[in-house]
Amino acid sequence: MIIREFTERDIDEITQLMKKLCSLKDQDFDETRWRMSLEKHMREDTNTEVLVAFDKDTNTVAGMAFASIKNSEKGFRFGYLSNLIVKEEARRSGIGETILAHTIDYFKRHHVDSIRLSLAPQITNGAKKLLAKFGFEEIFKIYELRI
Repeated sequence: MIIREFTERDIDEITQLMKKLCSLKDQDFDETRWRMSLEKHMREDTNTEVLVAFDKDTNTVAGMAFASIKNSEKGFRFGYLSNLIVKEEARRSGIGETILAHTIDYFKRHHVDSIRLSLAPQITNGAKKLLAKFGFEEIFKIYELRI
């Protein structure tokens, strides 16, 4: 298993992962918008890395995560981790841990002050345990009203 930046050949597989993640979070998925944002990411130098866990034995993507570097209005640099997902059949094999460790290293290399992420309420306890293992702490909850 290797962790690397996604390539054009990964787009179909990470699109399927994103569809799954959106369904788990009970969110709509706009595939056209998604693909356009990936194409834009490939054309432009952004502060976001789209990382994939690539299984060399099966020649497939087993998981992914987005690592974005943000700047607050006070000059505070933080990393934002989003869209971390591992294929269902590959879960509990250490892939999520490997992706998370790699994103933490990515943020350290880019001198961020902290790493943030948000979890949907329906995310499993396994994900929460993984985050706790790395030292993540809950600092606030986000509420939403859909209108």
